Amino acid sequence: MFASWFRRLACNTEGAVAVLFAVLAIAIALAVGAGVDYGRAAEIRAALQSAVDAAALAGASAYTAPSAQSTATALAQSYVAKGTSALPSNVTVKSTTVTPGTSGSGNSVAYTMAVSVMVSVPTTFLSIYESAIIVTASATAKNPTVTATFDTGSFVSYACDANTVYWYVVPPDGGVPAASAMNLLWSNTDSNPPSTATFNVAASAQIGFAFENVTGARPPALGGCNYGNNMYGSQPGDTQWLYSSLQPPSASWDIAPGGANTGTHGVYETDQDCALVVVEGTMKHGSMTFPSTPQGQCFSISGSDEYAYGDGGGSGETMAQAMTDAAPSCSQLGGNTYQYDWNDMGGNPDTYNYGNDMQYSFSCSGGSGSGNGTSTTSVTLTN
Repeated sequence: MFASWFRRLACNTEGAVAVLFAVLAIAIALAVGAGVDYGRAAEIRAALQSAVDAAALAGASAYTAPSAQSTATALAQSYVAKGTSALPSNVTVKSTTVTPGTSGSGNSVAYTMAVSVMVSVPTTFLSIYESAIIVTASATAKNPTVTATFDTGSFVSYACDANTVYWYVVPPDGGVPAASAMNLLWSNTDSNPPSTATFNVAASAQIGFAFENVTGARPPALGGCNYGNNMYGSQPGDTQWLYSSLQPPSASWDIAPGGANTGTHGVYETDQDCALVVVEGTMKHGSMTFPSTPQGQCFSISGSDEYAYGDGGGSGETMAQAMTDAAPSCSQLGGNTYQYDWNDMGGNPDTYNYGNDMQYSFSCSGGSGSGNGTSTTSVTLTN
């Protein structure tokens, strides 16, 4: 009798199927839940990676010299803060690391910014097993050192005034640069000024040119002359400064690098550009050529009008259109070459003869060495 009862129990599978179905249902629910939780974590990671990439690029772009390290780091941190604040409110930031650095050495150094962020994403379906999923994202961006070239070609100065050209890295506030930022390139008071000069800069550094003009102060032996006051009222010996990073370049004509007033008697144009025209070169038959620069008038600085000379029907771009503030970074140049045509705003009257007082080309190229790319002049993500 008992043997028969056990055989009947063994053959009854209704309870086993129910138990098996319950176990499978739980497993399926957990699998679906895991997919939802991990899918949500993947979305958070994608958003976090975008924020980290932006922070690394912004920080590296601002890291143009050792003196800019703290500013660049703070900028990267602000990007991280902005990016993480946009994540869902229940996502918790566990750690943030922003590390400035360098690769290479000497003139081949590249400035780097590494950013890493870890966050905790709470789970819903998996909460009985783990309360949160840890998500991390990291990125490193490199700002390479590249070679900038200043080339006067066959230029000859015919100015009576003493004229000197400097290059500088545009300050963060876009204003007048510090005296320590000035780097001498060329002067017509030199009997044999250099025709070319190269200098190494970070790819993202905004490069401005300062044009120092001293009324009637060029030595007579080199072609200078004392013609009295110029049409703006500057007296012999007065110093004026023109900055390519300002619009117009004469906006702070009486302020020397560092902020000191020059004491000039002149009153210069501040609502139009009478000092500088910048034109883009074109490579033809193996040599760089530049369009002719219109002469005889000041130009609009609005960025919307064409050259306003003669009857106003000129063609081409204004200084503001050709290049923002005429103070580009090598990254912004994108391999192009530009010609700077200066009018020193001297004379009585000022003839607005652009390129007669100073003319040179400016270009950049990738360097070589561990800090540089042989063909790139841009800030890039390295991982």
